[in-house]
Amino acid sequence: MTLLASEPVAVACVAVLIAVIAPQVMLTVWFARHLRHRSRGLIAGDASRPESAHVPAEVVLCLRGADEQLPDVFSCLARQRHADWRLRVIVDSEADPAWAVAQAMVGRLGAEATWREALIEPLAARPNTGSLKCASLRQALLSLAPQTRVVAMIDADAVPHDAWLVSMVRECLQDGVGAVSGNRWYEPLADSPAGTVRRLWNAGAIVQMTAFGIPWGGALAVRREALDTSGWTDVIRASLCEDTALAAPLARAGWRYRFVPGLIAVSDDDRIGTWPLTRWISRQLLTARLHHPLWPLVAVHGLATSAALVASAAVGLAAAWQGRTQTAAAVLLAVGAYEGVCVGLVHVIERAVAAAVAPAGRVLRPISISSLLWQTTMLPVTQAVYAVATLMALAARSVEWRGVVYDIVRRAGVVEVRRR
Repeated sequence: MTLLASEPVAVACVAVLIAVIAPQVMLTVWFARHLRHRSRGLIAGDASRPESAHVPAEVVLCLRGADEQLPDVFSCLARQRHADWRLRVIVDSEADPAWAVAQAMVGRLGAEATWREALIEPLAARPNTGSLKCASLRQALLSLAPQTRVVAMIDADAVPHDAWLVSMVRECLQDGVGAVSGNRWYEPLADSPAGTVRRLWNAGAIVQMTAFGIPWGGALAVRREALDTSGWTDVIRASLCEDTALAAPLARAGWRYRFVPGLIAVSDDDRIGTWPLTRWISRQLLTARLHHPLWPLVAVHGLATSAALVASAAVGLAAAWQGRTQTAAAVLLAVGAYEGVCVGLVHVIERAVAAAVAPAGRVLRPISISSLLWQTTMLPVTQAVYAVATLMALAARSVEWRGVVYDIVRRAGVVEVRRR
């Protein structure tokens, strides 16, 4: 116990906390500048290049279950400012609740919709290998219209703005770019404990995904040439998800992925419990473990931050117990400063996101003193949930997604998922 309270240990704790927080500060500064640079003119500039609105495109919406936001998704898709596109809706089955919603919305929107054609079809085959979502996506990708140059994917709970598709098509056709995507930002209505944890975790996740080039399937577009040359359609045959599995084959084929800040989707959903949230975060991390080459960095970050905080807090408390007040004060002050810097970084990230989504007409709530205090209170909970979810992702041998359980197996050196 004497060693724990000694001055060298206190110095070591402070040094470790600085070493852990420094990369986060640098990445956050880079992220804010990146968003500011990439956001210039992305929405307002649509009118300056009208040819992008006439590039043949398809939007694929894969459905299993009827999300509450699904009618809004259809309504917003019907208002897209793109001149030449068609909608492909692949539903898990005709008995799925989403089937009736899709039929009703497409029928109601009718002639006012900007799509030139809307096709609704059930999933034709249910393979044992790969997720059902990947099977639905492959069904659409393998039957694209010959003239289609860009295919865009959207989630059932990601409500797009009117320039969503034309922005993706324009960005996707830049020199050397094979795919573009946005990301999600959570702004819970009531700031529930679990909703705030998801908001804080997602703030860090959006920085990591941007820095590591991890696409997001909720707003993802792929150029037809990249689709044909990357072999992505074959890769997702045995994959859990389509977006994280895109990065590696895209790079191997010589195409670049680009994050587009104007495609960030803002969600105010606050209805989630802490344990379901932990499982949800674990599944997001698992997709990186299965499909992205930089997963080790994600895992190290998830475990190192919590380990450094727990160890430092233990040293500080042990020093206080032994009456070493100066040592205890130094270490605990460093822990508090670390947490304060983390909350400040979240604020920087949120302001950068607010500026990025403003051209699309979305206004984020201003940060108040009470919200900062609430986030500070919930930050240790977020860090604990993150650590637990990372361990769960590392240890996972199966995963449940929308009522379906998938086993993770390794065959001939290749990891794949199989439906039970």
